[in-house]
Amino acid sequence: MILRCYKILALISFAIILQLRATAQHGSIPELFTEINTEPQIILCRNELEINNTGGHLQGVQLVVKEGVEYAILSGSSGTYSYYSVAKLDGYNQVLSVNKLMQKPFKHAGGFQLFHDLMVVGIEDNDAKDKSKICIYEIENPDIPPVKPLAMIERNGEPYRSSAGCIAINKIGDRYLIIAGDWDTKHLDFYLCEEQRLIQNLKTFEKVYTIDTDKIDRSAWPDKEWHAYQNINLLKDADKKLYLFGFGRNDQNENIADLFLVENKNLKEFGLRKIMSKTFICKRGADFRSGAGIFLQPDGKLKVISCGSHIKDSLVLNVFD
Repeated sequence: MILRCYKILALISFAIILQLRATAQHGSIPELFTEINTEPQIILCRNELEINNTGGHLQGVQLVVKEGVEYAILSGSSGTYSYYSVAKLDGYNQVLSVNKLMQKPFKHAGGFQLFHDLMVVGIEDNDAKDKSKICIYEIENPDIPPVKPLAMIERNGEPYRSSAGCIAINKIGDRYLIIAGDWDTKHLDFYLCEEQRLIQNLKTFEKVYTIDTDKIDRSAWPDKEWHAYQNINLLKDADKKLYLFGFGRNDQNENIADLFLVENKNLKEFGLRKIMSKTFICKRGADFRSGAGIFLQPDGKLKVISCGSHIKDSLVLNVFD
């Protein structure tokens, strides 16, 4: 009788695992995005660390799960340095670290994305607005900050056009794709690098294409809106389709997340087709101007996160799932 019960439990567990795998493998990104609740869960994290909240604010936020524990990682700017912070979301909910990235003039770490163990963030001179550095860091353990980036893309030249206010990353085949948005996301620059060359620390990211968003074909879009996105993220579904998310505020100060299908022709030309737009209700001071991001959970479902503008005695997070 006991053996039979064990067999039944084993079969039930196996069925649950298969169902989770099916969800992760077969759920399309647009379908999963539609299912996300627009009302948040509010998470407050204690902070006892010193941080410069003058002359800047939080810029981006991402979720990551390590050994079953969820962490929020946030990028930020200040009057003197750029930084990223790590908060552990384990029920106790505490800011673990504030890690300086670069000193002034590169004091503005903008919207960013995590992809597996990589963190890719644009760090700007947001005063002159004529130079920035896209830095690729490896973060295997959120408790241990990286010493230096694996690779760096330097952008110099025309003011506003040479900034890097929001960054997205994913893979197409054996190549990493990075998309960088300049000031107010007027242009998107596409960079490619072979995976092995990044592992070998060869600085070989190449800019292969640029989209001028004022000239983009919007005839097939459900609406014609393109916003000054604070954050952009790339996700890929089981069908290998690549999607770009844009998070920001519209003219009515609503928190907007737009979803685009990324089209490409042999990795030489890229296009964007808008699929849908969704409005989220942020609370307790969080908003998509301060920072927002999207995360594909281990169960195959999507989760959106947003943060407040500063980390003071506490950090405010909104989670939508």
